[in-house]
Amino acid sequence: MTAKLDAEQIDALSEIFNIGVGKAAAAMGRLMHDEVLLSVPHVSIFTVSEAAQQLGAAGSTMHGIRQPFRGVFNGDALLIFPGDKSLEIVRIVAGQSVPGEDLSAIEQDAMSELGNVMLSACLAALADLLGNEFELSPPRVDVGDSRTILGTRIQNHLVVFLHIRFELLSSQIEGFVVFVLNTTSLVALRAAVDRLLGRPVPAD
Repeated sequence: MTAKLDAEQIDALSEIFNIGVGKAAAAMGRLMHDEVLLSVPHVSIFTVSEAAQQLGAAGSTMHGIRQPFRGVFNGDALLIFPGDKSLEIVRIVAGQSVPGEDLSAIEQDAMSELGNVMLSACLAALADLLGNEFELSPPRVDVGDSRTILGTRIQNHLVVFLHIRFELLSSQIEGFVVFVLNTTSLVALRAAVDRLLGRPVPAD
């Protein structure tokens, strides 16, 4: 059974995550003191190597909030921003009045809070529509290049890659939500989506 998803499965996942980010928008708006518009998530399935290329140029610094989860399938959910946008995000969350020298001291807390809002909403939407609860571990913030942020050296692992654009009245910020799953977990995700679509699912 291949772990790749077909077009109908990708569309179903896109709709699931669209519901999740829609719920996150209001909470993010309160956090960022502004109205937040989120683009419709575009879902792709990539290998780790392909996902690293999608995230940016090799060697460029990125900030990622990692939220490990366990359930009928396991993995890591990540909210990823280019390094040159992270301090702008922190400044928005913390307030424009915070001096620049104080930003780095609160960066971890601000990024973790923002990641928790977005990633929890995406995982809650998955749990609600697929009928599977997830146990979440505390989030953490990673800084490094794309391969460091993805957190796996196994290049043929497949990842569910969401491309989301964040729009605020005062700025435009692009972020990525990525689910790093091993092949077994992606097969379980495919089976869960098939059940949602009313397709027959092969017995284990």
